[in-house]
Amino acid sequence: MIRAGNVLAGLALVAAVVYLFGKPTTERNTPMSAGILELTDSNFAAETQTGLVLVDFWAPWCGPCRMQTPILEQIVGQVEGAKIAKLNVDDAGSVAAKFGVQSIPTLIVLKDGQPVKQFVGVQQAATLIAALEAAK
Repeated sequence: MIRAGNVLAGLALVAAVVYLFGKPTTERNTPMSAGILELTDSNFAAETQTGLVLVDFWAPWCGPCRMQTPILEQIVGQVEGAKIAKLNVDDAGSVAAKFGVQSIPTLIVLKDGQPVKQFVGVQQAATLIAALEAAK
């Protein structure tokens, strides 16, 4: 016969796992990747108004978005003067709407705040580097 203590311990373990792994990665205190700028509603305009910026519109629950992050990490510093940034569409929906983002990941190359190239879906490093170089 199963003891009540074992059942309770098992339930507590299951509850802990669900609590920890059932949350989006941003709620697990996962830091943004080194070299990738985290954009929000409040800093988006200031960070993108001048220069060249590649913005990844993403969400933590999106599998393809999570696949895109290591690719972005590869291109950090590859194009002189270009910033690589991510904007969580769950937290900054108004910015995403302003750029007409309907699917994620969407990546937009901005030059002095204006979009010059847009991609939908996971993109490879060479494609993104070429787009940034062409936008210079």
